Amino acid sequence: MEFEYKSEEKERLDKWLALQLSDMTRSHIKKIILAGLVKVNDQDTTVHHWLKNGDKVFYNPDKSIKKPAGDMIEPLIIEQTEEYLILEKPHGLLIHPTDQGETNTLADWIVAKFPKIKKIGDDPQRPGIVHRLDKEVSGLVVIAATQDSFDNLKKQFQDRTIKKEYVALVHGKLINNKGEINTPIERDKKTGLMKVQTAKVSGKIALTLYEVSKKFINYTLVRVVIKTGRMHQIRAHFYSIGHSIIGDKLYKTKDIRKKKKVLTSRIFLHADYLKFKDLSGEWREYRSDLPQELEKLLDNIK
Repeated sequence: MEFEYKSEEKERLDKWLALQLSDMTRSHIKKIILAGLVKVNDQDTTVHHWLKNGDKVFYNPDKSIKKPAGDMIEPLIIEQTEEYLILEKPHGLLIHPTDQGETNTLADWIVAKFPKIKKIGDDPQRPGIVHRLDKEVSGLVVIAATQDSFDNLKKQFQDRTIKKEYVALVHGKLINNKGEINTPIERDKKTGLMKVQTAKVSGKIALTLYEVSKKFINYTLVRVVIKTGRMHQIRAHFYSIGHSIIGDKLYKTKDIRKKKKVLTSRIFLHADYLKFKDLSGEWREYRSDLPQELEKLLDNIK
């Protein structure tokens, strides 16, 4: 199939192609691009390629996408450069092994697909990994492909200059349209979960900012920015103010635990925005669409 892009305004390839191939989901569009089944002007391309007037887009439906071996849940490669990879991690994929020695993690996938990254970083169990998402959470992750890039990204995370944003759906109606949750977090020795400390000065400093995107009868859609990267920070913080995240099996308020209604089999938390400086000092910016299952959930609630 061959298409021609006819517009004076630039448009991102994956979004435009989704309109041309309307029988495919956006996530499948990404897969066929990343699998090399789509070319722009006879050249290999990326999901985030910006089309200009007169570009020829070719899609070869006769080739198939290879299925991953075993039961590995594979991430999508959004961008690949000599410095770093931008991945879209699906929910259910663990970033790296814990003390339980899990296999089929994102770290295992990185080593298998990009052996050169195996020695990048400061922990053999976390090759090229400078930040993490919970296993249940989906969204954007940056992986360093060189040691210089690792050091550069690590420093930006330490200095809190990297910009990360999430979209979440929480139970109940938030009173304020904007707010911050600024309370320390520490691990509860009895439950093993992260506990917000409000009555005493202990735990690690944690700051979460949020802004309401849309209000429903019993739920609120919010954009979330974290200024610190504590384990389960967003989940524990919203739980602490009485607004558990939809689908969170660990951090449920008492009223939610009593209800048997299940809206989704996964947590409604997705890292959809990432911005950082590369080694040349240029800002790099990436966005990720809400997974289809979460998009459908929003369409079905009032």
